[in-house]
Amino acid sequence: MSTASVRPAVDREHALTIESLRPVLLSAVYPPGEELAWVGGVIHSWDAALIEVTLADGTTGLGEVGAGIMAAAAVPGILDAFRPYIAPGTTFADPLEVGDHLRRYTAFWSRGGMLNGVAGAIELACIDAVATREGVPAYEILGGLRRDRIEVYASGGLGSTFDQVAAWATQQAADGFGTVKFRAMRDPETTMRLLDAVVPQLPPGTRFILDAVQGCASHPWQLADSIAVGHAAAAHGARWYEEPCYATDLDGYAAVRQAVSVPVSGVESNGTVFEFAALLAAGSVDIVQPDVSFVGGAASFADVSRRASERGVACVPHVWGSGVTFAANLHTVLADPHVELFEFCTLPNPLRDALLVEPIRREGSHVLAPTAPGLGVRLTPQLEAQYPFVGGGGHRIR
Repeated sequence: MSTASVRPAVDREHALTIESLRPVLLSAVYPPGEELAWVGGVIHSWDAALIEVTLADGTTGLGEVGAGIMAAAAVPGILDAFRPYIAPGTTFADPLEVGDHLRRYTAFWSRGGMLNGVAGAIELACIDAVATREGVPAYEILGGLRRDRIEVYASGGLGSTFDQVAAWATQQAADGFGTVKFRAMRDPETTMRLLDAVVPQLPPGTRFILDAVQGCASHPWQLADSIAVGHAAAAHGARWYEEPCYATDLDGYAAVRQAVSVPVSGVESNGTVFEFAALLAAGSVDIVQPDVSFVGGAASFADVSRRASERGVACVPHVWGSGVTFAANLHTVLADPHVELFEFCTLPNPLRDALLVEPIRREGSHVLAPTAPGLGVRLTPQLEAQYPFVGGGGHRIR
């Protein structure tokens, strides 16, 4: 599946020669007792698995491996496995060629998952470096700015009690978000009671999304239960119903979608264009949720978005990581003709704010296009010293 048809024409000013690559692992650890807990797991720290590229002219750029929030320690070894195919002096006419180059040479072992996430992070770092060198925001070399702002929804909604979830959701509405997304409880029955408890407390006009979180659940719900919760979400007027089935259960998604009257979305952890193509071919979702840091880079994201649009399916990115993931997804969708909504995680995450060159500019339910060169991210020796990687933390699924 080629991504050539969704790329802008090659601009020779975008040519680059890679001098070196290095992995950078960071952790922002929550103090004991302040971890972010929910019924499906615990966030002990925000971990980030970054890849820094240095070009032959000395320009640097950053990319992020999305799955590093759970498995950052795996990234250095994967990057080492890619090195023979992107040795010092490797030249490309355009940074959007990098991901496909790596996939062509490593297809025997890197088809999907975190492996393709590393290939995509290398591509993103090259995009950042080239745009920084040219003094333009990254969206300018991804096809140009399609919109100067994008609607965002508040994402978080953790908590192990109804009151905790309701307090978070109402606070997001008070902060100007028109749509809030919260997570299901562990079992279907409690989740339906959660809807009964939380939705009536939302201010008039506030929309909500229910994330069933079954895509990565250790013990996913039975199909009948997923459908029952979907009916309850629809009855409460949900904007959509997210990941009601395990990530690979395409038939289950299709069955839920056929049974309920609320749009069904997924699958944020898909690591390739091929997985999204299968999801679309099976008629499994109304909304696809690729993440540029999972799916293999900006070119792969654009391919998924185009394929979804051709089938009348919306595309709303998953965005959950450091400032590098936030920026990479934001620049990608600002240059994408098919994306109109963006996930904004409002949980406290020091690695989001510390890595951004300029503060996020939000006006109510919209985020404005950034103006800094490249992805608008930075990594300094001080930041690396302030947030050293601590193994054994990150996001843990129960």
